[in-house]
Amino acid sequence: MFFRFIVLSLGLLTTSYALAAPQVLKEIPASLLGDASRQKVFVLTGDADEASNRLLIAPVQARNEEILLDTSKALPLIKSQYSSALQGVFSVHVLKGRAGVMTVIDPQAEEAVVKQPFVEAGDYIALVTSEEDNAVYNFNLLFAFNKGSKQFELKALLEVANNDSCDRSLVSVVELPVQTLGPIALASFDGREVLQKLQVARTGSIEGVRKKLMTVDSADLLDMALAAYRKGDDSSFKDTMSYALMGGGSHDTCPPDSYIVAKYYYPQRPGWSNDLGFLLGEAGFYAESIELLDAVVASHPNRTVAYLNLADSYWAVNDKERAVAAYKQYASRMSEAGKASKIPARVGERSAVAPEA
Repeated sequence: MFFRFIVLSLGLLTTSYALAAPQVLKEIPASLLGDASRQKVFVLTGDADEASNRLLIAPVQARNEEILLDTSKALPLIKSQYSSALQGVFSVHVLKGRAGVMTVIDPQAEEAVVKQPFVEAGDYIALVTSEEDNAVYNFNLLFAFNKGSKQFELKALLEVANNDSCDRSLVSVVELPVQTLGPIALASFDGREVLQKLQVARTGSIEGVRKKLMTVDSADLLDMALAAYRKGDDSSFKDTMSYALMGGGSHDTCPPDSYIVAKYYYPQRPGWSNDLGFLLGEAGFYAESIELLDAVVASHPNRTVAYLNLADSYWAVNDKERAVAAYKQYASRMSEAGKASKIPARVGERSAVAPEA
């Protein structure tokens, strides 16, 4: 049942009914309309006969007719598998919009910032999936206010994954096509129905392209490492590259094959991944370099320089057979491109070395 008259003042809700007001589970200040106005986003307990919470958005000083959103369909509750308690399917967040980037919530409830144009400066609403016994992935559904339709519309759908071992930190943010869920406004958002579609999207094929987004932290790390490397500041360079490694770089607790490709291979930006693979090798993190560069050449066989970087890392770990094969690939591709004069001398010298039996 909806209340006919709601006054939001000093964080309190009162009604004209002689009934207890809904309990405020969450209250978040926001600026959602792209102007200087201020709103509050409330998560409230729903009616006793409904297995859902209530989502309400209103100006800080509101009359009933000024309420921007009031729905009990968006936040369904499900029964815990361990008890009779009900728990939320989605958590509600208000995140800050900035030019060229957007913020997401990872499965450990930590914020991460990724490079992606989203909305103009201002806040947006994130509904984040929550599952018992799942600390590995979630979905972030980002809603922004459309001044034309006066609706909070779905602008981005993201699958956010953490490592399932080691330090369980963020490894990837993948943008899925919004049409996976169809045109959605928050006012008509049906949380139960959407959750089913999200499970299909994760396990089945979907129309459109999945795009892996780069975190600002990763981009900054590469920039800092390149700057130190070019200046010849070996100490700062190696320290910076060590930040790229999970588990403090311990292969016993966090082997490279458990996270390097998931975290640092970007299908749409193979040049970035190649550069990081090169720097990992230069810093002495050869296993990590090999793991990443193998992924680059496997999916982008025309990325010629990646073969040289991969060969150098194989050579450094005394895997001469794979090193020679990669050097020969590099030399062949450079010759075909008419760039034989630019092949480093070490390529021919090492390619002539017979691999150890």
